Amino acid sequence: MEAVKEKLIVNSDKGNLLKELVKSMSECERYYFSVAFINFSGLQLLLDPLKEAEKKGIKGKIITSTYLNFTDAKALEKIREFQNVDLKVFVTDKEIGFHTKAYIFENKDCYKVIIGSSNITQSALKSNIEWNVEIITKEYGHFIQEVLKEYENLWNRSEEADSDFIQRYEDFLKSFKNTQKTHPLIYENKKYIVQNTMQKRATENLERLRSFGEKKALVIAATGTGKTYMSAFDVKNVKPKKLLFIVHREEILKKAKETFELLLPNEGLTFGLLTGNHKQKNVDYVFATIQTISKCFHEFEKEEFDYLIIDEAHHATSPSYKSVLNYFEPKFTLGMTATPERSDGYNVFELFDHNVALEVRLHEALEDELVIPFHYFGITDIEGIDLSNVNIDDIAEITKRLKVNKRVDFIIEKMNFYGHDGEKRKGLGFCASIEHAMYMASEFNRKGYKSICLYGDDSPEIRERYINLLESDHDDLEFIFTVDIFNEGVDIPSIKCARHGCNL
Repeated sequence: MEAVKEKLIVNSDKGNLLKELVKSMSECERYYFSVAFINFSGLQLLLDPLKEAEKKGIKGKIITSTYLNFTDAKALEKIREFQNVDLKVFVTDKEIGFHTKAYIFENKDCYKVIIGSSNITQSALKSNIEWNVEIITKEYGHFIQEVLKEYENLWNRSEEADSDFIQRYEDFLKSFKNTQKTHPLIYENKKYIVQNTMQKRATENLERLRSFGEKKALVIAATGTGKTYMSAFDVKNVKPKKLLFIVHREEILKKAKETFELLLPNEGLTFGLLTGNHKQKNVDYVFATIQTISKCFHEFEKEEFDYLIIDEAHHATSPSYKSVLNYFEPKFTLGMTATPERSDGYNVFELFDHNVALEVRLHEALEDELVIPFHYFGITDIEGIDLSNVNIDDIAEITKRLKVNKRVDFIIEKMNFYGHDGEKRKGLGFCASIEHAMYMASEFNRKGYKSICLYGDDSPEIRERYINLLESDHDDLEFIFTVDIFNEGVDIPSIKCARHGCNL
């Protein structure tokens, strides 16, 4: 009787396939994978165990396929960087597909085989509803001999994924993508926008609060869930004659104005900016920076605006905001923030009469698929960088310790190892000081990564110019190193990676 141990692996709060794969790779002597799809975000999750296996001399074989053109050429290129991994691709056609999901681990006196539904994609390894069966069996068992025989058969039928093959595959994917773009069924009306679950719940709750006679409310929602669109949807429902939208950054303000213009195109409304560079006061919907409106609010009537919106409302406890809030008497005031809690003793909730219309934190936003899942890699700093005995307010000393050429090389090495999604790398670097940001931009430029430095003294026009360059597919600007100005409310969809805090 063949000795077999079996268990079911599902993705849940108790564990997932990724954890099982990482554990199995650390224990095995060889491994063999056969999966229909490998995308880069899924492969990123396995880069560290692949690297550790390489250091230990553990060899592996990986088969994937061209089925449905879903495998990323970039993922194939990354796998080829590991000297201990042999890679082949099963080329499918109209007659034959390829849909295996098998992970085989050869141990000293047994084999572990995981067969089920999961390809190497981020969602399949961590979050999708997947069923995978793990079987541990002796190396001489009938089952494992059948599995190994079939694997060898597939290996012999697959093509070696050398640089020439990957280039041909990448060229095919590009041509396929271009064909899809011109297909009439692919186009969609970008201006037809529907509410996501957060926005729908928030607008319903705001309407309910108003029906009870409430005049203020706060919406707490994670960055990226669509708070600005939510406010525009609510305004579209309420139909105020005059609106005032306030935030502390002009670049955020311009994006908000564009959103409202997009969602309210046929309402006969006029929109304008009230900032240090724009003085459009005589419009229906005024979008103002707090720096400007706090100096001229007396030029408006107290009841001038029916609807008042405070974006990034955690700033609203400051004197400039309070003077504006105390002056105007709108029919309704909406505050929006991802981080209402403050450490200075001021109470944001009190400003909005403790009416929280909705609260959606990051964890819930990820579960509800309101924001795109992301990978956060915590990298241990190089030896010699120790900030444990430095006062956090001693920026000069922190900057001095972080300005190390060897550290820049280390960051670039890790950046290239973990990679990025998309064809082009676009990133933000958050630095400890202006001097630190300038140093990082200079060093990255010197090493061939086009970068610039932005900080508080740069004008909104300069910031907008470089954001547009970063957004451009045709410009080779890769990084903006910054201090304090992109900490909140920033909307740069092209960003593929970000490096946060002093550990940059």
